[in-house]
Amino acid sequence: MAASRRKKPVADTAALSARLHDAGLRTTAARVAVLGLLEQAPRALSHADIEGELAHLRLDRVTLYRTLDSFVEAALAAKSIGIDRVTRFVTVQAGEHQSHAHFQCDDCGRLYCLSARVPRTAALPEGFEMASAQLTIHGHCADCSEPATAKR
Repeated sequence: MAASRRKKPVADTAALSARLHDAGLRTTAARVAVLGLLEQAPRALSHADIEGELAHLRLDRVTLYRTLDSFVEAALAAKSIGIDRVTRFVTVQAGEHQSHAHFQCDDCGRLYCLSARVPRTAALPEGFEMASAQLTIHGHCADCSEPATAKR
């Protein structure tokens, strides 16, 4: 069953700043806001999701792209590209996001992290070494699976 990320208590700015510092990133208002939002999100968020949630900050689009890329590079976040070709991001703790499965709803496009790790079943040629693997299970999330009468 999908283990969607639960909302956590709001992280304080000092804790977010410390995570950025520990990852070798400079603390900026944009980075703190984006990291805080990703930590609170119950699911993976797209650039558009983040831009919408943080519209009040008037973040430059390029700044947001660079911020997300820097989080992935610093292993503060992981990204996944869905069947809809939209890249979505989730925060990760050290070593947490190496290889695990996702569930993507074919109706609404939401992407959820699953608690199970991807099995190492692929036989790689000699000399090859796996760095990571992604498994995405497709179907219908709980919201989209509800009978039409229950949604009214």
